Order: sequence, then structure tokens, then C-alpha cells
Amino acid sequence: MVEQVTERKAGSGGRTPRRTNVRWLIAGLLGTGLIIAFVDRANLSVAMPTISEEFGISTTMQGVILGAWTWTYAAFQLPAGWLTDKLGPRTVYAAAVVWWSLCTAAVALVRGTASLFGLRLLLGIGEAPVMPSSAKVVSEWFPRKERALASGLYGAGSEAGAAVAVPLASLLLVAFNWHGVFLATGALGLLWAAVWLWIYRTPREQQWTSRAEADYIADGDEDEAESSERDTSVAWGRLFRYRTLWGLFSAYICRNFLNYFFITWYPTYLVDSQGFSAMDLAKYGAIPGVVAIFGNFAGGWFSDRLVRRGVSLAFARKLPIIIGTLGSGTVAFAVLAPNAIVALTLLSVSFASSSFASAAIFSLPIDVAPGKGNVSSIFAIQNTGSQIGGLLSPIVIAFLLSVTGSFVVPLLFTGALCLIGAAVYGFVVKVQPLDADDRPTTTAGAVS
Repeated sequence: MVEQVTERKAGSGGRTPRRTNVRWLIAGLLGTGLIIAFVDRANLSVAMPTISEEFGISTTMQGVILGAWTWTYAAFQLPAGWLTDKLGPRTVYAAAVVWWSLCTAAVALVRGTASLFGLRLLLGIGEAPVMPSSAKVVSEWFPRKERALASGLYGAGSEAGAAVAVPLASLLLVAFNWHGVFLATGALGLLWAAVWLWIYRTPREQQWTSRAEADYIADGDEDEAESSERDTSVAWGRLFRYRTLWGLFSAYICRNFLNYFFITWYPTYLVDSQGFSAMDLAKYGAIPGVVAIFGNFAGGWFSDRLVRRGVSLAFARKLPIIIGTLGSGTVAFAVLAPNAIVALTLLSVSFASSSFASAAIFSLPIDVAPGKGNVSSIFAIQNTGSQIGGLLSPIVIAFLLSVTGSFVVPLLFTGALCLIGAAVYGFVVKVQPLDADDRPTTTAGAVS
């Protein structure tokens, strides 16, 4: 009531109304949701030794079950993006979290391999809308000059989730049993969904948002506001005509190949190539992930800083992306490391560099969308490339490792893909609405 009076006074010559910052609360909620998603992906890796012993699950089948969620997660990216554009992130994201949280909790009831495998497939379906919904929320809640930092804030949830998942699940396993691991982590998601439904609305509908903040968000980009009024969204199938979209898709395959090295083969590399013990892993293994969290924030801040200083949007997005993807190629130099400390330092630089590019990459689907009705769909297409890279990474690295007997060739190959990804972002992706020209173009500059 006081705020309404203040705003009325401002309208009649009174003092300027106070601008709230509810949008950053929304970004924090997105980041928390991603942390929970990563915890629910990783909790099984902690409980698997106990579960496999109880049910007699073979080593090969353990690997299949652990990766099962990625199959459905990748397969349902496109439907999830389309559905989010149609129904909105409030409904879709809440339903998705409830779905995957119930699937997580239900693992406590499994009686064998088949039921465990089935629940992990269902988990991937439930988690598919996470990233497309997050991009949609950022497009609704943040002006262009703040989107990279907002994307970095929620994107840091992936590194934070990877960092806390193993210790959290381990503590639950010790305190209770493997059943308790899944009941507790499933409950976290249900709690988050309740908070999300309570808080999330569009900026104009959210009761805690002042008119000044809603106006700030709406007026942050006049060109975009005009585009929204013209309803320039294009048909879903037509999106695939554009070279930029294929650039987003293919570059993310290269980038996520590196990221999944850290999720899958990184501990084995430290043990086999650098002589780490289990205690060494516990003490130092999380360092690259922790450093990468700050890389997310730094990259988002840097990109938005350039936008606020009047630099073209294309340059402001591409510069941190190219710096980050080129920097992530330092993973290849780990093969030359004279000791474990140098190797861990190089790997930390690589992972942090990849994260430095993340915020701007997450902003690209919003920047290139011809209308807000396409944001989630474009992000889903980009994220499909991410998951293909994630699926290929452990398999290709395993093949190269088995053929060569060391991590030299796998790390060199991974570093080379980082360079290819930087080239695609630089010369293929155009940071402008896809329908700026009504047909795909055939040439592009490095900062177009």
C-alpha cells in the first residue's frame, strides 16, 4: 500500500519510486532448481555400490543405468522447449520438478534392475524442461543488459550442484541408508516446486515487484519491445532453416564434450595419470568445479558490462564466448603437466574458461529468437547439441583410451574440439534475430 502511494506521488511530481530487485530472486530460484537437478542426477552414483551389491547388478549394467537419464533428457529437449513456449515456464517448470522429484523418491522403492532403469529414464524426461524454462524466465524478467549475468547466476547451479551432490548424498547415505538418499533429495525438489508456484509470476503480475522494476524490465530494450508487439515468432519447423541455429547446435556439441569429461572421466584421469588417492580426490577433486562457479559469474558480468558500455550486442556476447572456448582448450596442455598440481591447475583453468563462456551462450537463444514465443524452443535445440556432446564424450574418450592406453590422445582431441567450437561461434553464429533476413544467409563475420 505504501509503495502504491509512493508511485502515485511520483506520477504527480513526487519522489522517484523505489525499484525492487525481485528479478534477482527469480534468478536465484532458477539456480537453486538447477542445483537440485544435478543432485538428483548424481545421487545414484553414490548409492550405486550399495544398490548393486543388494540386487546383484553387473558392472556393465551399472554403467547403463547411471547414464540412462541422459538418453531421455536429450530426446525430450525439443518437446520440452516447444511446450514451454506454449504453456509458459511457471506451469511447465513446476510440473517438471514434481515429476522428476517423485521419480527420484521412488528409487527408494525399487526391487531390481528393471525398475531402477525405468525410473532413471523417467528422471531424464522430467529434467528436460529445466534449461529451456530457465531461458524463457530470463527473457521475461531481465532486460538485455542484465541477461548474461542472470544466465550466469542460474548456470552456476550446474557447477554448484556437481560440487555438492556427492558430499550431500554421501552424508545422507551414512546418516540413513540408500533409501534415505532418494527420499531426502526427492523431497528437496517438491519443496522447491511449492516455492516456485508461490513466487513465480510475470514481472507485472508478481506482487512483490514494484512498478518501477516492471517498467525497467519492459523498457530495457525498446527494439525488443517493438518486436514483441509485432509478434514476430516463427513456426517451430521453420527454425531449422537458419544457419545460426545449426551453429548453436554444433558448437555446443564441441563445448559439452569437454564438460562431460569432468563429469565422467576426470576422477579416473587424476587417479590413473596423476596418482591421486581416494583421499586426494576428496580433498582436491572439487577444485575445478568450484573455480568454474566463479567463471560463470565473471563471464556474465563481463558480457553485460560490454552491453552497458554501448558495445554491439554481437561483440558483447561473442567476445566472452570465444575467450572462454579458446581458454577451455588448455585441457590439452594437461598432457604435458610435470606434476599433479600443474595438471589440476590446467584443468581448473579449462573448466573455468568453459564456464566463463556459459552465461553469454545461455543468452544467445534469447538474443537470436525472432520472437519471445521461440526462446525456449531455440534453447532446447541448442541444448540438444549439448546432450549429444555429453553422450559422445565418455564413449569416445573410452575408445581412445582403450586404443592408446593413456589420456594423451583423449585430452588432445578434447582440446581440439574446443578450438572448433570457438571457430563455429565466431564465424557461423550471427547474433541477431533469425528473421532479420527472411532467409538463411551464406556469409558471416567473426563479430556479426
